[in-house]
Amino acid sequence: MKFILTNLFSNKSISKVFLLSLLSIAIGLILTFGLFAIQQEKQKFKRESILIQEDFLKNQKKTLQQETQTLINYIENERLQTRNLLKQDISSRVYEAHSIATNLYKSYKNKLSNKELQQLIINALKSVRFNNGDGFFFINRLNGTVVMDPENPKWVGKNKLQVKDVYGVPIIQHEIETAKSLGEGYTNYSWQEENSQRIHPKISFVKLFKEFDWYIGCTQHVNNYKSDVQKKILNKIIDLRFDESISIAVIGFDGTCLAHTNKELIGNNLWNRTDKDGNKIVQEFISRGTDSKGGFVEYVDPFTNSSKSPLPKLIFAKACKDWQWVVGSGVNLEELNQAIAKRNDELQANVNRYIFNGVILVMLIVICIIIFSRYVVRVSQNGLNIFTKFFEKAASESLKINTDSLHFKEFKELGRLANEMISNREQIEQQLNIETAYFEQLFENSPEAIAITDNESKAIKINTKFTELFGYTSQDVKGVVIDHLLADESIQEEANKLNKLTADGQLVEIETKRKCKTGEMIDVSIVGNPIVVGNETIAIFGIYRDITQRKLYEHHLTEAKNKAVESDLLKSAFLANMSHEIRTPMNHIIGFTDIMTSQYTDENERREYGELIKQSSNKLLQLINDIIDLSKIESRQIKLDWGNSNLNGIMECLFNKYYARKNIGNKSHISLKLHKALNDKDSIIYTDAKRLEQLLSNLIENAIKFTNEGSVEFGYQLIEDKSLIELFVKDTGIGIPKEAQKDIFKSFTQIDGSDTRQHGGTGLGLTITHRLIEVLGGKIRIESKENEGTCIYIQFPYKLEKDEELSNQAKPYNWKGKKILIVDDQRNNFAYFKTSLEHTYAEIYWAKNGAEAISLCESITIDIVLMDIQMPVMNGYEATKRIKLQNAAIPIIGQTAFVEKENKNKAIAAGCDDYLVKPVKTKTLLDLISKQLSIN
Repeated sequence: MKFILTNLFSNKSISKVFLLSLLSIAIGLILTFGLFAIQQEKQKFKRESILIQEDFLKNQKKTLQQETQTLINYIENERLQTRNLLKQDISSRVYEAHSIATNLYKSYKNKLSNKELQQLIINALKSVRFNNGDGFFFINRLNGTVVMDPENPKWVGKNKLQVKDVYGVPIIQHEIETAKSLGEGYTNYSWQEENSQRIHPKISFVKLFKEFDWYIGCTQHVNNYKSDVQKKILNKIIDLRFDESISIAVIGFDGTCLAHTNKELIGNNLWNRTDKDGNKIVQEFISRGTDSKGGFVEYVDPFTNSSKSPLPKLIFAKACKDWQWVVGSGVNLEELNQAIAKRNDELQANVNRYIFNGVILVMLIVICIIIFSRYVVRVSQNGLNIFTKFFEKAASESLKINTDSLHFKEFKELGRLANEMISNREQIEQQLNIETAYFEQLFENSPEAIAITDNESKAIKINTKFTELFGYTSQDVKGVVIDHLLADESIQEEANKLNKLTADGQLVEIETKRKCKTGEMIDVSIVGNPIVVGNETIAIFGIYRDITQRKLYEHHLTEAKNKAVESDLLKSAFLANMSHEIRTPMNHIIGFTDIMTSQYTDENERREYGELIKQSSNKLLQLINDIIDLSKIESRQIKLDWGNSNLNGIMECLFNKYYARKNIGNKSHISLKLHKALNDKDSIIYTDAKRLEQLLSNLIENAIKFTNEGSVEFGYQLIEDKSLIELFVKDTGIGIPKEAQKDIFKSFTQIDGSDTRQHGGTGLGLTITHRLIEVLGGKIRIESKENEGTCIYIQFPYKLEKDEELSNQAKPYNWKGKKILIVDDQRNNFAYFKTSLEHTYAEIYWAKNGAEAISLCESITIDIVLMDIQMPVMNGYEATKRIKLQNAAIPIIGQTAFVEKENKNKAIAAGCDDYLVKPVKTKTLLDLISKQLSIN
């Protein structure tokens, strides 16, 4: 380059060189800026084209998804109505059959034998046909044996309990379970005929016929009902037109066109139809539509009837899998191409305008440069020659200019200043050396990391502290844009903005993050100070301070503050909710009490208001008990009554309790199921039965409360080689959001704490449950999906206090013929005593209170009584006194959880012959009964 310029300007006058230089620079800059402007317009066009395309496709995709979903929703609604009509049909048929069987039974039960009566009912129902001959009745026993099957007579008398559908669902087992647990209900299964690949979904309705342990049912194919509905839906879709630009289509999984905006395609199989690019459109349409969320297909439309060339199209497809349909909505993309072409024309016009303006500007600049350069050269040529000679020597020597040889005042002044410059140069150089030493010492020994960069942020100099902080040496950063090293992609824009502000002369202070050589990001404060010389920024002086520890402290401080605020808000919300929950029943109690005292209230109304007051009082009492329980648990004051407890008894008691409660309330349509893994004898566990029942009650009550449709199941199972017993409560309710599951057991916390929440309560139930599980030595976990349901699992060690001495006893007790009366209001306590006495062959009787015990002793000769002390209706003390008055010879053993001596003395004084303190070991119980039987 230097060689070219030398030859170009060699032997040329200064006017020509000055003129050519200015012209070349001016033209070069104009061309550069012109090309840059044109390129920017092209880039802008490219970006706008992409944005136009993206916005157009985004809007069209959203519209197509909405329209397609509308069709899917319409189809699904009609499909569900079909299934409901089918259910109503088969249930009404079964009710008719059950009514016929009931009437025959009532009419002939005293005239015919059971066998004859059964055959009479079978004959009456066997020949009944309906729904064009496809519908018939069947009868099965509750053990799975077929009693009547008109369609398959070969099955009569055989057991179908193990028959399963194509997916492995036990058909007969489900029908029996439905008939036993609910009395009647629907079951669903899928059936595949022999030598056929087609699967037929079926629905059955069964109803229990208790008189013969039968259930009567009816089964129908779902497909028989849906053909008319499908035809109606397709006719409706064919006539739909959301927008003139949108087309719709319904294609079967086999490629048959069921509905289309272009009605000529309906009924044709389009499986192998391709567009101009050879793409099999319908196959891709079906493939995309059968994805879980549907999908888009772009293609060139081969179905158009227009004389123009085929148009590009975009279609959204989604499957209705139950009917093996794929539904789609499509739109032409020609509008997008037109918008891009219009923008391209605008770009070309801009480019032409830039070129024209550039040519005019070049011509004006050339004229101005020629005039200006001739004037400057003519005036300054003589002075320049003198200064040229001066600077040829002054560059290396301290020579002065002879100002007398200069003709212009300006040149004379320049000569004088040049001479002064030469005179002061040595002094300046000496002073500069001193100041440089000062700066170097301050720079290197500064406790802060410092970097000096040019206006383009390229590193010029760094100090030792900078190397210690970031790990980069002077060689690493020399000539490199420093923020390319210190700033990652996420903060690069921020770094560029700071550098620009500093380069523009502004002082910048900021706290941010920067990256070390090791890749670690650290918190730093940055002070950027421009270095200005003659009102011009020549460099940037950057100071970096490590503030990692301070930021960490501030973070911890903020977290502590947020937790304190959150705790305060939770407690405030809890107190507000507690006030609401207490005031509501109190309002009922006070209000209805006031009304009952009115003279205008009749007896029936008073009874009704009394019942409402009782309900509100119970609710208030439960709330107070929850608060007391939580307080005891949190303060570690809760006392546990450990003992052997019958888990099956607890589960059955809970089932009966909540089965009745849900039917009384508005939840009778919810199915309640109990699962037991062990028999009564093996289900004895060592725990506090009362607290176990309490925590399970909380979980079941929550499950029923938050379940509007479906079922609630609870029970237990053995896991991990039977070392653990896992209890569970499962529902199909509203579920718990994932983000709320970690806080669900915290005190004062509710999933929905708003004023508009649908479900009331204090939020204490799950907190108490969680604490009780911990004190009982168990663990809890939760699995939940929002709007699908929740399952809560509780695990305890499966352990039972066993009396090894009893198990090794050579001669067990044999009390055959003896009658033992167990008086206890708790079912699980009775179950434990009954299990402990099973091997003695004694006859076991149960009374739930003292009054029932007295009645049994009057009607039956009882040999010994196990009397609980604390019971409702009549306690054990009073019952013992009355039984002894009737028959003083009957031995009575008192049993209670109270360990105080005065309780034992009081029981003996009431007439008890001996006394047991719960928990009662089996051997102790048997030995004491044996002792009393031998005495009497």
